[in-house]
This record gives sequence, structure tokens and C-alpha cells, in this order.
Amino acid sequence: MTALPLGRATPAPLAAPPAAEPVALLQLSGDTADAASAVYREVRRGRRVVAVVAGGDRAVRRLAETLDAIGAPTVTPAAGEALLHDGVTLAPGPDVASSRPVEDRVAPLRVALAGCGVVGGGLLPRLLADHRFEVVGVLVRDPGKARDTALPRHLRVTDPAALLAREPDVLVEVLSDASTGLALTRAALSRGIDVVSANKQAIGGDLAALTALAVSGGARLLYSASVGGGAPLIETVRRARRHGEIVRIEAVLNGTCNFILNRLADGMAFDTAVAAAQAAGFAEADPSADLDGLDAAAKLAILAHEAADWRLPVDAVARAALSGAAGLPSGRARQVARLDLETRRAGVTFEAVDGDPLFADLADEGNALRVTTADGRLFTVRGRGAGRVPTAESVWADLGDLRDVAC
Repeated sequence: MTALPLGRATPAPLAAPPAAEPVALLQLSGDTADAASAVYREVRRGRRVVAVVAGGDRAVRRLAETLDAIGAPTVTPAAGEALLHDGVTLAPGPDVASSRPVEDRVAPLRVALAGCGVVGGGLLPRLLADHRFEVVGVLVRDPGKARDTALPRHLRVTDPAALLAREPDVLVEVLSDASTGLALTRAALSRGIDVVSANKQAIGGDLAALTALAVSGGARLLYSASVGGGAPLIETVRRARRHGEIVRIEAVLNGTCNFILNRLADGMAFDTAVAAAQAAGFAEADPSADLDGLDAAAKLAILAHEAADWRLPVDAVARAALSGAAGLPSGRARQVARLDLETRRAGVTFEAVDGDPLFADLADEGNALRVTTADGRLFTVRGRGAGRVPTAESVWADLGDLRDVAC
């Protein structure tokens, strides 16, 4: 079987019953990160994946570990077993002779990166190493701050206007500051600069207006990573909407609360659980936006736009706060965000979910979503909703989509 060049993996539909989800067949070789990205982009399109991985069992194990870090679990069937499973199936293929990469005759996308923290720091090395992209500047608050990612001096920018003055083709906005992120996104879109955003607080306030601004400016706005990190929650809502009218959404959208609730269920004290979430990188130094439901409310506003063009103000979402004094339901509790599209009610509450197989056993950073359509069909998805690797991979997939259009 001939391996296709990585980054150019071509999906081929397999025969399946009409009710089955579409299936992508990938033949992969080369770099593990590129192979994982090719698989992830098919997963977020709602496809089951069968990937034949050149290099044998060792290459399969490396790819499985990388996909697990992103939040895409895999199955590796034994010899003689069926290849088609739910999710991602990996099968070892033979080694292939290395070949010269196909020359890319399209000019690289000029990328301005706003933020070099958890997500931006995960993206920058990949952008610098990939000839398809040219980093023109990186916006940071403190250029002298020690970082776990090397930031070349000539790329450091502290003024948002100066970043856009470097004339990027696309702005990647991964700031933690909502007001700066929103202003920068508006400025970029009004100039016709494409934007890829992971900043839910920046875009969740009025996504309809930002979408209209993008259209008027001839730009594109992509924001998959703003909800669910690496879990394709937005894509699942879009898929459900294509099927029919959406009447209800239920979701676990905040990894910080999920982490803390898991620790509380194990008997840990509240303050200790919050400190543990901060130490694990799932909670900010000030976790108030997570604990008071504001983070989940912003994500719910984005899902309302995707589900029914509902312009849901974040401050209109009823929210329950998580604190040491808050009474939680007995059993396994989750912070559950709900949208009722028929009554136009939205809320974030704490609920017992022991009998719910989608929510009950979520991992610490896990997110999950259930969408119900008017004809009773359910669309569900789970995945890693927080952390550098899954969130950066989601942003990378959006950049890949922009790159495909440019080519």
C-alpha cells in the first residue's frame, strides 16, 4: 500500500449503511505530529477513521500516544480483527522509502500570534518549523518574561497596533485578556485579516456582530478551540444543525470545575482542590471566571449562535457558583450548561449525573456535549477540553483549514 505524504492525507469514503457516520481511510507516513493532525482533522469533521501507519507497531504506538494527548482515543485491532470501529482505528503498515517532499509553490501564510502563554507557547514552535507559515510577530505583555518556549527577539511585539502593522494574512488570537482580544479581533477583521481565536470571552459576547464584520471585511473567523479545547463541540453542533432543528443542548464545558468536582467527590477539601487544579495547569491564578460559571456561560453563548443564530448575552445566562460553602447535590456532580432552544432558556448549574454515561466518568479536563434535534436524534461527543496540547491542536486544525482554502 503506497503511503501518502503527510499533511496531504486523502480521505476515501468506505461503504457503510446509510445510518452510519462517514468513514475516512488515511495512509500515513513520516512525522508523528503531522500524522496526528491529519487524523484529528477528520475526527472533528465527525468521521470515523481507519489509518494505516507506515513503520509498523512502533509507529502505531507513537501515534496512539500523541492522539491520546490530543483527546482522540484509538483502537489497534489484533491480526484478523475487523478494522472498522467507533472513533479512530490504527493499523500498522510497512516501512516506506523516504521521498523528497512535494514542493509547495503557494506562498506561506503570514501569521501574527497574539499571546505566548499555554496555547500560544504550544503553537509557536510548530509555526516556526513549518514552511507553510511565516510568523511575522508575537504579541506579549512582557517581552523579558521567562517562557518555556523560545521567542525570537525580532518577533516580540508589545503593541497590538504594531502587530497588525506587520501585515499578517491571519491573526491567531490566544490571549487570556478578553478586552484586548476582542479589540484586536475587530481591528483585524475590519482590515480583511483572517482570525483564528481560542478566546471565548472575547468572541462569546457578540459572535453575530463579529461574524458580520468578517463578512463585510472579506475575512474569515474561525474559533473551534474557543469551546471544548480539542473536543470538537462546535463541529458537533453544526453537524446536528445540518441534520435538523436543534431543540436542546446539555454540556460539561469547564475543565477547571470538572477537575475540582472530581477531587471533591474523592473527599478533598475545596481550597486544596482549587490549588491542585492550579498546580495541574487547569486553573488560572484567579479562577473566578471558572468557579462562578462565566467561562461556561461564554461558551454557551457561542453554542447558541451555532445552534440557532441565537444572540445570547453572556450576562443573561443564569449561573450557579462553585465555592467551599456551596451545597452540591449528592453523588457525582458536574457543572452542566444547558440551552433550551424552544423556551430560550440558558443556565449553568451543578447537577448529579451518576446515571448519565456521557457525563458521569469524565476525566479531569474532560468536556462533553449532547445535542437533541426536533426528531429526537442525539449527537454526542467527549474529549479533552483544556490543556496546551488539545487546545493548540484545535487552533492548528483551523489554520490548516485556512491554508487549504489559500491553496
